[in-house]
Amino acid sequence: MNLDLAWDPLLAVPGPSTIPPRVLRALGRVVDHRSPHFHKLYNDVVDGLKYLFRTNGDVYPITASGTGAVETMVLNFVKPHDTVLVPVFGSFSRRLVNHLRRVGAEVIEVNYKLGEAPTYEDLRARVESMGIKHVDVFATVYNDTSPGVVFRDLPRVSQWIKSIADLVLVDNVSALGGDYFEVDSWGIDVAVSSSQKCMAAPPVMSFIAVASEEAYRKLETVNHPSIYFDVKLMREFGKKSETPFTPAVNYLFAIREALNLIREVGLENWIKWHIERGRAILNALSKAGLEPFIKNDYYRSTTVLSFSYPQGVDPVKFRKTTYRLGVAISDAMDEARGRAFRIGNMGYLIRRDTLTLVSAILGSMAALGVTQVFNGDVLREVLNYWEPPSFSVDE
Repeated sequence: MNLDLAWDPLLAVPGPSTIPPRVLRALGRVVDHRSPHFHKLYNDVVDGLKYLFRTNGDVYPITASGTGAVETMVLNFVKPHDTVLVPVFGSFSRRLVNHLRRVGAEVIEVNYKLGEAPTYEDLRARVESMGIKHVDVFATVYNDTSPGVVFRDLPRVSQWIKSIADLVLVDNVSALGGDYFEVDSWGIDVAVSSSQKCMAAPPVMSFIAVASEEAYRKLETVNHPSIYFDVKLMREFGKKSETPFTPAVNYLFAIREALNLIREVGLENWIKWHIERGRAILNALSKAGLEPFIKNDYYRSTTVLSFSYPQGVDPVKFRKTTYRLGVAISDAMDEARGRAFRIGNMGYLIRRDTLTLVSAILGSMAALGVTQVFNGDVLREVLNYWEPPSFSVDE
């Protein structure tokens, strides 16, 4: 037996997340993707996704990871030489810039220091100081998982930015369902997300929400080389409750079940559970002596919590030890790599899992010679946060 390989590790990484048993069971079914059975499945999934995105617009499922959804958004709604304004505050907002430049966009970056995210006042002041009067697109990540910051002022920014930008495009791969996000009321034209994060569904599916007539008008003017990621085709086939090409049908059954679970709990409660659980993990590990990497509460992500490695701790040995205790966590990326580890507070982490997570992290620190406090105060944080009561008996 290889003790370095946990047989079935608890997933506390920024995706994929742990999947509820009833969602896993739903993977066992497949139907013809041009059949009446599939038409019902498609409609059920789309209705559930509209509920999650908070939109009356259209939502199209894509058999691809979240990166595929971001690529779909950029390919279909950004033309070569479009001027695109992008706040950059982490690894995935930099990746968004890369997507945009690959299609020939002229990107205007507004860069933030590591651990900071845009605020309405700062972003507006910086844009106005640059003399920007008009851009074709404002594109942003909502929740950047490395280092673990959230664009909390996006609702205000989105309303203001429409005075100078034709479209607002948002990558919300890592927080849909785990934090507040409303496509229609926030004035977002196009948004994308994926299945394996806060939805508590298997990886491989992603989604694009197209919420405005302005977005569809722009879509008709954009020519790109992709057939697979063509939203015009998705729209055409969506009218028949189908996808243009064979999707991961059994995964759509699982996604429908995950969406049913969220509806049963209620989206507000599902989000509340993420917020309360995240606060409990943050408080428990802070009381045990670990230091949050993101100092500002306003910037800190709900769905990805990052902590500085204690002085003298080897990051690789720490994560490997934690994995041997049955818990998977992640290193940070880019300039934060080796400086912080990340915890995915996503989806179906019940109280037992939260206790396992906290215990494994503190146990690993102890094994590596770092003195941590695991006392009643730490335990009470895990015991006392709110959790949907049905989860204690549901499975």
